Amino acid sequence: KNPYGVPIATGTWGGSHQVAALAVRMYLLNRWFPEIIGSEYTLRGLDYVLGRHPTSNVSYVSTVGTKSKLIAYGNNRADYSFIPGGIIPGVVIVQPDFPELKDDWPFLWFENEYVVDTVTSFILAAGAANALAK
Repeated sequence: KNPYGVPIATGTWGGSHQVAALAVRMYLLNRWFPEIIGSEYTLRGLDYVLGRHPTSNVSYVSTVGTKSKLIAYGNNRADYSFIPGGIIPGVVIVQPDFPELKDDWPFLWFENEYVVDTVTSFILAAGAANALAK
């Protein structure tokens, strides 16, 4: 349990993919069973990826949000720059319970590497949140 209402990965890569995928699954369950599953799970997942997480208010999606990840582990990491729309794994919970995310160091791949499959989950989650808002 945590104040963000989403499962945060511990002892592994950051959990932005798990959270975005959960948001999509919860949207589909809400569509099929609206009396059982509420829409708040989808919105919490998207909020988490866009900056409501334990380390800072930085969006894990480069160039999305008022403050986003602009130094990441991509093919241009030596330039200390970013790829627009790239998503990083995000916060890593170091034992016993210390959240870590180095914002300005692109060479920690387990925190700052762009993850392609997470982008697809984020796009679906953003579309789901848009559909819920209508």
